[in-house]
Amino acid sequence: MRAPNKSEAEFDALFEYVDTCSDASKYRLMLLLSIRLGLRPKEMAGMQRSWFRGDELRIPHGYSKGQGGHGSLPVCSEILAALDEHMGEREGCVFLNRAGRPFDAAGISSALRRLYREAGQEGSCYSGRRTLATNMVDRGVNLLVVQKVLRHSSPVTTQQYVGVTQNMLSKALYG
Repeated sequence: MRAPNKSEAEFDALFEYVDTCSDASKYRLMLLLSIRLGLRPKEMAGMQRSWFRGDELRIPHGYSKGQGGHGSLPVCSEILAALDEHMGEREGCVFLNRAGRPFDAAGISSALRRLYREAGQEGSCYSGRRTLATNMVDRGVNLLVVQKVLRHSSPVTTQQYVGVTQNMLSKALYG
């Protein structure tokens, strides 16, 4: 099953729920990285604080999927503030489980699925990624730029992430 695209209201409700959870700062950051940057669970699982350099996130070779996965992305102040709130002065691995060990990709995926479910929504670790891609195309961003953001090696893969919105249909029909 494809991860569903989410509305801004659904994301707002999800963040409201997350703020009531224990470890809220961890889960808020996890969601922001999924929704704002389209990160994959594997990228979040291996993430180190040192990957953040100023207003940039640098994903090294080997921590992503496929040939197009590594690279850098600009990071907004909202993500940097969430990172600081979550980590404080701590260095090293960004996401640790309750036992103090790094999350693996399956753990990140499970945590995100659980957050959606507990917030009363259908969603998965790829809902943020698909919604980001759809919203970018809806705003008129070139598909090759979306491909670069999602770190796909082929635009064909990127096309599979993009849903069709009412706005896209209206523009296609009425200009």
